[in-house]
Amino acid sequence: MSDISYDLDLTLIEGLRELLEDKFAELIETFKTDSARRIALIARAVPAQDLDVVSQEAHGLKGSCRNLGANSLAAICDQMEQDANAGDASQMEQLLTAIEQQFAAIAAVMDDLLEYPNSD
Repeated sequence: MSDISYDLDLTLIEGLRELLEDKFAELIETFKTDSARRIALIARAVPAQDLDVVSQEAHGLKGSCRNLGANSLAAICDQMEQDANAGDASQMEQLLTAIEQQFAAIAAVMDDLLEYPNSD
């Protein structure tokens, strides 16, 4: 199960690194902290079937992911948001699991980018 496929726009991330310079690490840490908080809120809302919270947090997470080029995670969040808005809770557990797995994989790559900033 460690073969999690994800789509991370490394060109966008490198552009952000060049633009933000010393603030890049802060951006990544903020993304990871905020995303983990949103995922925890979703994880509490799914079993309670609080689809308003699921929709709101999935929407916020989707935007953050798009800003950092985490396209596959943004797509899953978009699906969760659409399902929640439609009142369809049938796949929420599966979507939550996919979000958690994608986030873990992407956060690990981002940690590597911070640890090894120049792969040129």
